[in-house]
Amino acid sequence: MFRAFLFAAPVLLAGCATAPAQPSQALACPIVASSEWSAWINAMPGPNAGPRLIVAGKVTAPTGGYTYAWRDLRVMESNPVQIVADLEALPPEGPATQAVTTSDVRGEWSTTPPVGSVTVTCGNRVLARISPVETAH
Repeated sequence: MFRAFLFAAPVLLAGCATAPAQPSQALACPIVASSEWSAWINAMPGPNAGPRLIVAGKVTAPTGGYTYAWRDLRVMESNPVQIVADLEALPPEGPATQAVTTSDVRGEWSTTPPVGSVTVTCGNRVLARISPVETAH
C-alpha cells in the first residue's frame, strides 16, 4: 500500500505542474522583415488643411492574407516631440498563400510640427526609427 502511494504521488504532483510561460499574443509580431520607412509632415496650405504626420514603409509577413492596422500614436515629451506609431499585423482569416509576402503600409495622423523622430513598433519589436522628420510647407 505504501509503495502504491509513493508511485502515485509523483504522478499526481506532475498534474499540478504549470506550463512554461508563452509570450503574450499582444507582444508577438509576425512581421519577418521591414524596409523603406519614411516619415514626414504634410503642412501644405489649402482649404480645411492641417498638418498631418505620414508614416510609410514595407512589411514582410510569413504568409499572404495579413492585414495591417495602425494604433493610436504615443507622444513622448521632449523637444522636439518623439512619436511612437504602433502597427498591428492581423493574421489571415482562413486559407492564405504559403509564401512570404511584402505589403506597403501607410498611416496618417493630425499633428503639430515639429516632430523630431518617429519609432515604428509591432508588438514588442521596433521596426524602424525615422529621423529627422521633415515638414513640407
